[in-house]
Amino acid sequence: MTRSDFAPLGRPLRGLLLGTAFASLAASGALAETLTVTDIAPTDASGYGLSVPTIEVVDGNLNEGTVRGLFTGTPDALQPLSTLNAASVTIPEISVSYKIDVEGAEPAVITYHDLVLTDVVDGVAASATVASSEFKGGEAGIAKFGEMSASNFDLGRLLGFYGLVPTDGTDTELREVYSDFTFSGGTFAVDGVFNCDIGGAEVASFSARPLKQSMGDIQGLILEAEAAEKAGTPIEPEQIKQIVLFYTDLLTAFSSSPMTFEGIDCSGQDDAGKPLAFSAGTITAGGFEPAIYPDFSLDDLKIEVEGDGHVNFGNFTWKRMDFTTAIETVEAATTLDEAFFTANWRKLVPAMDGFSLANLDVDVPDPDKPGARVKGTLGSFDATLGNYVNGIPADVALTLANFILPITADMKDLPVQDLLDRGIYTLDISLGTKLAWNEEASTIEVEDVLIDMGALGRVNFSGTFGNATEALFADNPDEALIAAQMMTLKALTIEVEDRGIGSIAFAAGAKEAGQPEEAFRTAVAGMAQGMTLAFLGNTTEALTAAQQLGTFLQGASHLKVTITSKDEAGIGLADLAAAETNPAALAGKLDVVAEASGEPVVLPLVEAPPSMQDQKRDLKTPATTQ
Repeated sequence: MTRSDFAPLGRPLRGLLLGTAFASLAASGALAETLTVTDIAPTDASGYGLSVPTIEVVDGNLNEGTVRGLFTGTPDALQPLSTLNAASVTIPEISVSYKIDVEGAEPAVITYHDLVLTDVVDGVAASATVASSEFKGGEAGIAKFGEMSASNFDLGRLLGFYGLVPTDGTDTELREVYSDFTFSGGTFAVDGVFNCDIGGAEVASFSARPLKQSMGDIQGLILEAEAAEKAGTPIEPEQIKQIVLFYTDLLTAFSSSPMTFEGIDCSGQDDAGKPLAFSAGTITAGGFEPAIYPDFSLDDLKIEVEGDGHVNFGNFTWKRMDFTTAIETVEAATTLDEAFFTANWRKLVPAMDGFSLANLDVDVPDPDKPGARVKGTLGSFDATLGNYVNGIPADVALTLANFILPITADMKDLPVQDLLDRGIYTLDISLGTKLAWNEEASTIEVEDVLIDMGALGRVNFSGTFGNATEALFADNPDEALIAAQMMTLKALTIEVEDRGIGSIAFAAGAKEAGQPEEAFRTAVAGMAQGMTLAFLGNTTEALTAAQQLGTFLQGASHLKVTITSKDEAGIGLADLAAAETNPAALAGKLDVVAEASGEPVVLPLVEAPPSMQDQKRDLKTPATTQ
């Protein structure tokens, strides 16, 4: 399918590429031949407009007709740039305008100033610069940008990458498009509402290959698909496939070195007219590879509404994503219809390495409770995913460290006053887990399931599950559920550290039961020992485990319990479920070792800190004079 003109969405891109392509200081000697072309201003019915008052080509291989033809939008119009030779090409100004799809809005206008190419040989410029540029988006605001520059700028390679020049499909090698790209930053403003300073950026190298399809054709197909959707008519599977294959081709058609962006700093007003500040520090991205999106990292994000609240974090990182399996699945498909996407959606999910967040600080109004606030800090959160099987990560590591919440009266499940009386004014919570599937052994290793409550205590689980087959990752949910039900427990280790929560919990329990704390502890320990013997049977090993459990409940600060299945295959879920109603169902099937140690930990009562009212009163009271 060939179209003789670009769709309106492609027009601004064409102008931008031309603006980027024509960039460098004119170097004209006394004998240099200069071609000057003026008053280039094509328009079309879509509202796209282009204005180029003057172009100067020094010692070039273009004539006036060819230069004017570059801006016509006809097929192959940009082809001469691939073989351009010139000492310099200079455009003092190029302006691109296009309609915004908002009723009554003024057209958007992009203007480039002092666009220059120097020492162009066979379409490759030794240097390319744009001194400045600006964007006016009707009601959207105004953006102004400083200098952009690059070295070894291959015009033909860039045009091929965007599918704007014909290709025979034999050129499949990634080659450098430009190097040493720098951007000096700029500003963005919405009149009377928002102002931003934008930092600079650097990329050492960008490489690409020609796309397999014309961008003009794809833009046309996208518009046809949008029209069909609005009309309520079905989109042909062949059209869907052609559009999807364009994007999969695009994902594999370029690579780059790592990028650094210096960040952004904004100030303005929110919807209620309150002063609002927004800033972000350095943004970095790893190098792109075919089908691979690299890590993206953002430092020092700060959002603050004066008198209302703030959200800050020190770092957010979105980790690497691999689209290889998704692309292979699409390319192998004979048709891309609803049935295909329903059957293969999991294979189309990219393999994500996860994300992380550090140093989060939140203090904002509670949307569900007028007058209340949501406050808290988080040291870090990390999700690391890997070993994808049929779209599901088989290796998962999650950690949450130092999630700190102030203790408030509405925390009904906690002994709030007892905690406050002992100087515990915040909850310091850390959580974590690490799971890894071993395909060869058909096991899932659980290295850590951690619950750490800071000054109160800590619980940790680890173990091994057996009969974990690949069916766990099956497309059919019923098959996956049956596979999960067939898993077994081979080994489990539980470690508990009481840092003070035990004394508070037993005191609260004793108070509610109307008993002395010591008697209440003894009763609870006795019940736990009895349940242990019921589960394990009346063996020497079980008696020892029950004794150690009782020692811990009577006041020891540490407990470690290791449970191992006597059957190497493990204990099935059916046996574990049967133990809920018949504890003796597990008797003789488990080896249990328990060990209690450590001195009792009791959090002492502390003098309550002065209230805010008391502190203010003290500040106002004059010092006593002798």
